[in-house]
Amino acid sequence: MTTSQRILNLLLLPVVILIAVLIVKAMIASKPERIARTPKPIIPTVTYIASSPESITPTITTYGNVQSFYEAQLSAQVSGEIQRIAPSFNSGQIVKQGEVLVEIDPADYLAAIAQQEATLASADQAFAQEKIRSELASQDWIESGRVLEDATDLTLRKPQLGAAQATVASAKASLQKAKLDLKRTKVRAPFDAIVQSRTASPGNVVNSGTVLGALVAKERAEVRLPLTPTQVQRLDLPMKGAFGTSVLTAMITTPTQPDRTWQARIARTEPSVNQQNQVIYVVGEIDAPFDDTNAFLPIGAFVNATIPAKTIDNAHRIPNTALVEDVFVWVINTDDILEKATVTRIIANGDDLIVRFDSETSAPPLRIATRPLASFRADQIVKPIALVK
Repeated sequence: MTTSQRILNLLLLPVVILIAVLIVKAMIASKPERIARTPKPIIPTVTYIASSPESITPTITTYGNVQSFYEAQLSAQVSGEIQRIAPSFNSGQIVKQGEVLVEIDPADYLAAIAQQEATLASADQAFAQEKIRSELASQDWIESGRVLEDATDLTLRKPQLGAAQATVASAKASLQKAKLDLKRTKVRAPFDAIVQSRTASPGNVVNSGTVLGALVAKERAEVRLPLTPTQVQRLDLPMKGAFGTSVLTAMITTPTQPDRTWQARIARTEPSVNQQNQVIYVVGEIDAPFDDTNAFLPIGAFVNATIPAKTIDNAHRIPNTALVEDVFVWVINTDDILEKATVTRIIANGDDLIVRFDSETSAPPLRIATRPLASFRADQIVKPIALVK
């Protein structure tokens, strides 16, 4: 390359660069200006429940064990050998009042009756003879010309007559006792009952007081239910002197038969507080707990009880997740805008809370957010969706 060509190239380079710069600037100047776009606001989706003020009767849950209303230890009242056991006298069987359950050998008691009848006959004879002697003594005294009032009791044989009469009374009592002992050789059910246990068998020789078995009342059972002081305040419990007037009932269930229920009338409140846990016990009575063979409620069974509490007026039932900081809830107004509403928590009832609004923010029914977010703010627009239960 010659010197003149090199000089020409050096002179042309700045011109080429300048032209390129001018072209770039022209392209930038001719590019259309970008339009600024505002991002669309994000509207959160909120599930809600519709709630109106109402009178709510919450429930109280407690527990207990079924007890017999009354029970009896069946015992022998006389001695002897057991001759017969009734087929119904077995555990779990139903027996009727007056039904003969055990028969004891009556031979000794039949003999005792015969002996006492003979003793009574002799006593009656001696009393009759003494009565005649007393009458003769009175007649002799009068025939001797003396006044009867002057005669002594001994002369008129009154002590002898009284002794003979007392002997007759004693013989009658002994005969009555012998007949009663004979009657007691047949041991009967004292009330309609279910046999809880039997310890007697044919051939056993028993003495007076020997336990033959145990019975529990069939017509009624009881359940003792503990209540905390807070629960007591929420109930109208029957107190002393109110027996038979209580209309408070408890719904009874047992884990062994979850599809069955029984109703227990709260009959009375025990007068003392348990010193260990400071609970108060109420007693519920269950009528005819054994009549339904498909819903048999055995003695000793663990049960759960649900008792209706005092009615709360002008209240709302909301999910416990709806309450924020234990003081307010979020309400969605008719324009789908969030409003903060302060409430007073009354009680918890299962998974729900029962509250009262300090002031109604909108016309009922109120749309209450069930799961409010921490990012919620007043006057925020939301997309409400009704909660399907």
